[in-house]
Amino acid sequence: MLHQSDEAILSDESFINYCLGRNEADINRWARIIRANPGEEAHLDELRSIVLLTSRDVLDIELKHQIAVLEKKIALAEGAVNEMPDPLFRSRAGSWKLTVAACLVFLAGIAIFVVVRSNERPEILPQHYVTKPAEKKSLILPDGSRIILNADSKVALHTDFGKNDRRVTLDGEAYFDVAHDPAKPFIVETPRMDIKVLGTAFNVKAYNTDNLYETSLIRGSIELSLKKEHKTVMLRPHEKYVLRDQIPGLNNKIRNLPSTDYYSKTGLLPVLVNKIDTSVVEVAWTRNTLAFTDEPLGDLVKKLGRWYGVQIIVEDEALTNTPFTGSFRNESLGDVLSALQFSKPFQFKTQDNVITIFQ
Repeated sequence: MLHQSDEAILSDESFINYCLGRNEADINRWARIIRANPGEEAHLDELRSIVLLTSRDVLDIELKHQIAVLEKKIALAEGAVNEMPDPLFRSRAGSWKLTVAACLVFLAGIAIFVVVRSNERPEILPQHYVTKPAEKKSLILPDGSRIILNADSKVALHTDFGKNDRRVTLDGEAYFDVAHDPAKPFIVETPRMDIKVLGTAFNVKAYNTDNLYETSLIRGSIELSLKKEHKTVMLRPHEKYVLRDQIPGLNNKIRNLPSTDYYSKTGLLPVLVNKIDTSVVEVAWTRNTLAFTDEPLGDLVKKLGRWYGVQIIVEDEALTNTPFTGSFRNESLGDVLSALQFSKPFQFKTQDNVITIFQ
């Protein structure tokens, strides 16, 4: 049994995060609590309804759904009261039912007031979800779509999400598993390309600081709108599209790769396949697996830096284009670098949370 009052649970930030689906650790924590306390599941579901009804993060469609659920519960309670044979019990239960109904109507009124007042404001900030380096989050959106947000990334829902379309903005990397809704396309906006889908699973990598934008399709179909090129591209499963902005005087100096090199290409490409287990490399991170195939060290250190939350500097330019292949799960950064040394010799040192790689 739970030993917290309703007030304590409703003010618990982890419970609020669980209700709103915005923190993977909190979602998993309360899922375990519910499994351990099956007798409390119905009551916790009612508390979840209260959180959803009084949260500014809830959209109109979710508000209407929660009110409908509560109305159904009131109707069921009313039916149970009418079936009681004892007039005294019926009177007491009826009084309890009226109290509960009044409370629920009061809460619904608060929620409607919050939503209406929010809509009256001239500007409403979109919902933002952010991850720090070495952090990932799993999100459930109001339409049922799922997002896994990789390290050092942020995604924002537009204020009119779910009305005419489902539009989000991404800076970083995220895996999307989109709920099917032909009437409301799901659109991911990045600085260089927009991705439009109806219902599918795909990965988008769009770190502004990397000047690299790629979309990898796992299943379904998606339409890419390339902004500078003014054209659209359709992707099929296990295809990806890559755009790499050139930085004058920098890219040519650092990246002097043969034209046949996979990582120097842009445009339509096949996704990479892990040589060990034939899984798709681009989405291995969603399974907490750090995987890369023939990836130049210059790109790899950015991935490692975000994964472990450290800064990594390659001191020798000659090492920048050296390709590495590997697959790691739950290994420390030191173990990863030591393993890579067996493939291509190099040295590294750590000072003040900064790792320097040199020959």
